[in-house]
Amino acid sequence: MNILVVDDNTSLARALKIFLEQEGHDCTIAETVKQGLSFLDHESYDLIITDLKLPDGKGLEIIARARQTDSRPLPEVILMTAFGTVESAVEAMKLGAMDYLTKPVSLEEFAFRVQKVENLRRLELKNERLMQQQQELLQAAGLNGKLDEIAGKSAAITEIKKLIVRVAPYPSTVLITGETGVGKEMVARAVHNLSDRSENVFVRVNCASIPDTLFESELFGHEKGAFTDAKALRRGCFEAADGGTVFLDEVGEIPVNLQAKLLRVLQEKEIVRLGSSKPIKINVRIVAATNRNLEEMVKDGSFREDLLYRLGVFRIHIPPLRERAEDIEDICSALVSRLGSELKKPALRVSKAAAERLKMLAWPGNIRELRNSLERAAVMSDTDVLEPVHFDLAAKVSNADAVCGDEEGIATDSGLIGALENLEFKMIKAALEKNNQVKSRAAEELKIPRTQLLYRMKRLGMSDE
Repeated sequence: MNILVVDDNTSLARALKIFLEQEGHDCTIAETVKQGLSFLDHESYDLIITDLKLPDGKGLEIIARARQTDSRPLPEVILMTAFGTVESAVEAMKLGAMDYLTKPVSLEEFAFRVQKVENLRRLELKNERLMQQQQELLQAAGLNGKLDEIAGKSAAITEIKKLIVRVAPYPSTVLITGETGVGKEMVARAVHNLSDRSENVFVRVNCASIPDTLFESELFGHEKGAFTDAKALRRGCFEAADGGTVFLDEVGEIPVNLQAKLLRVLQEKEIVRLGSSKPIKINVRIVAATNRNLEEMVKDGSFREDLLYRLGVFRIHIPPLRERAEDIEDICSALVSRLGSELKKPALRVSKAAAERLKMLAWPGNIRELRNSLERAAVMSDTDVLEPVHFDLAAKVSNADAVCGDEEGIATDSGLIGALENLEFKMIKAALEKNNQVKSRAAEELKIPRTQLLYRMKRLGMSDE
């Protein structure tokens, strides 16, 4: 690895340099913030090890600059300090530091931390090579452009793109699962666009927005006089999409009494209009999506088991945004490109500092929530560059009704990050109290690894007792 050590303790810096070079790494020493920033401007590093207190400033400046470089993957940072405090560690972690060490530094501990970074770097480079190979395969097949709307390079998104390419040419039904706002419709459109039906229509049916009394008419159509207001023959969604694709969004909302008719469409490739007994042959491909657990619905009798099997011939699951934070920067770029056109800010972009902040958030509303946050920030910004402060301001506007100081509310005086840390503290505290302070159980309830819980407790200054 290429490593930069920033420390004004000459003897310590030289000792670290000798050790690192014996381990096969390249090492450069800087003794001031100014010198360290200069090296960062002219060289790419895998790891930066910086002291907190330097003659002309703080090592936090080094961390901030390191996490804003153009090099990919971004360099990892370890903070060293003889003045170890929870506050400085938390601030360093907020800026993007991976770890911190308290002086005097144990060589054994130092070697362990460096090895951890080296292992992480190997994995990042391996993933990068695999993603590059995937991009080359898609490019060679002439498919890359049709998948560009699905932003992200994480292993999960790369796998989803592979699945889309594999299933698209076949007539098999596809069931797309995932939380609200993860981009299920985008995946459905990609399946259609890569199929031999791409020149025909893509009809989206939002099953959650159709009243129960109109479901049958919307899906299958009706004959003139079939009911009081049926003044003319009407073709339903399946007839309208003949030769193309029908996307049944929120398919779990279809009433049980109509699920048998949908099953007939899948099995017999025919529909019967409301008010008629004559079957009509159709040629449609069905792609369905849901944010509900259909298996649980089968158990409670609200969804037919045979319909689930027919819909789920091929399944694609989209993980939530919180499980693929590495995609957020690419997603932001795609979203602000569209927002820029809508808001007449063609050069709109998200700064690297803001992107790093956004990666720290949970995004329960996923891409939909992220887009709303970007739009609010763009409106609050007087420039084309969205900085962290614009998201803080936007958060204050959107949370104007929150009561500062209220134990049940989240105060917004400290901005978005402060509010989220407040919420994180309360959630961890509640989980620990509920599980009698047993951290493994609390971590399981919070759906995070135990090591992540311990790290978050330490970052938030929570007692280990």
